[in-house]
Amino acid sequence: MNALVCADNLEVLRRLPDGRLHLIYVDPPFGTGSRRRGAAGGYDDPRHLEAYLDWLRPRLVGFHRVLAPSGSLFIHLDWRTVHYVRVELDKIFGDRLVNEIIWCYSVGGKSRRAFGRKHDTLLWYGRAARPAFYPDAVRIARKPHSHMKVESDADGRPVQVKRDRETGRIYRYPVHAGKVPEDYWTDIETLNRGDRERTGWPSQKPEALLERIIRATTQPGDWVADFFAGSGTAAVVAARLGRRFLAVDDSPDAVAVTRARLRKAGLELPEDRVPHL
Repeated sequence: MNALVCADNLEVLRRLPDGRLHLIYVDPPFGTGSRRRGAAGGYDDPRHLEAYLDWLRPRLVGFHRVLAPSGSLFIHLDWRTVHYVRVELDKIFGDRLVNEIIWCYSVGGKSRRAFGRKHDTLLWYGRAARPAFYPDAVRIARKPHSHMKVESDADGRPVQVKRDRETGRIYRYPVHAGKVPEDYWTDIETLNRGDRERTGWPSQKPEALLERIIRATTQPGDWVADFFAGSGTAAVVAARLGRRFLAVDDSPDAVAVTRARLRKAGLELPEDRVPHL
């Protein structure tokens, strides 16, 4: 049922039926105006804004069409184009922005002329007003020390307690239960050169990032699609979590890297074909 396709993603989108994908994660070119190259291959990243938006717009329309009623789109961008792409998405999805998630990291060079640019933005749009969301699947640890008073529950475990001064309401947060992440993520680091996940693809994202997104918005058996597959992180994580996946890229190098990662994970795919969803 899984598929890895080497083709123009717009052509693949045109062959897919309406309303079947539960999650689309895409990490399109950022509009850097450079040729991104790595040991495993690369791609050209256009810079002219109007041309970039003209190229991306029909793909955004296609993403909206193929999403399931409860489905989500996560589009991964940086400071160059995120505000312009959000305007385009608002036109297509309407009032369906769920979150603007800021992914913060520290790896990489620093600037001597400005504050270091150390975050990307993930725009989360739902096909419907309330897309599927499974917050308990992505809980993270609470900080043991905070401004809140700490008490113990019946089993002697710490509970953080906060009292609302206006309403008098008391909130209790068991430390062992963790918490749902906010819309700024500082606990997932980007990959450095020595990471074992590294494939040599220049824009590779960490598996932990995709795992949080996939767990939060899908269940086992759901369809996860990535139409800019790159190094194949979304496909690899989806397969590990028991989701079905469709990975598309027009670069033979990207498809080869993705296929090698999937094979290493024990998943052998047949020849490229668009699946019957």
